Amino acid sequence: MKVTPGSVVSLSYDICTEEGEIVESSEIGGTISFVHGRGAIIPGLDKKLVGMDEGEERTFTFPPTEAFGQPEDAPKKGIKRSEFPADAKLEKGASFEAGIPGGHKIRLEVVEISAQEVTVRMIHPLAGKTITMNVAVRKVRPATPAETASGIVQAAPPPPLPK
Repeated sequence: MKVTPGSVVSLSYDICTEEGEIVESSEIGGTISFVHGRGAIIPGLDKKLVGMDEGEERTFTFPPTEAFGQPEDAPKKGIKRSEFPADAKLEKGASFEAGIPGGHKIRLEVVEISAQEVTVRMIHPLAGKTITMNVAVRKVRPATPAETASGIVQAAPPPPLPK
């Protein structure tokens, strides 16, 4: 089966810097599965996967706009001031490192400060960088109605209903 928008795709991958350093790999966390076309992966890869066959491997290079974006375009989030260390120097432009699920880190850049809240820009470590991805499509299947509705892949598709 070929990758089409709305199909469930499982793939393995390596993300490399322009210098060839592997900075993320599915070998650590296993394959990833997602409903294609729902924004679960970087935009450039979503486009490149269309038409690939199960078992096919390819290497792609993505500029920042098709990968993790530019730092100035990173999403913003309000965080309660009390969540920062008491001795943190909170001023516009200050940066802090924060852990995210999967053991990765992002940079929080202070954009705005109020008495109760600090608005930060959440910057991915690869923002502003060109990356290369080596991908292998491991499995492609039709999404279930629940997966299509939610955009979330189930651990295993439910068995077919008896006729």
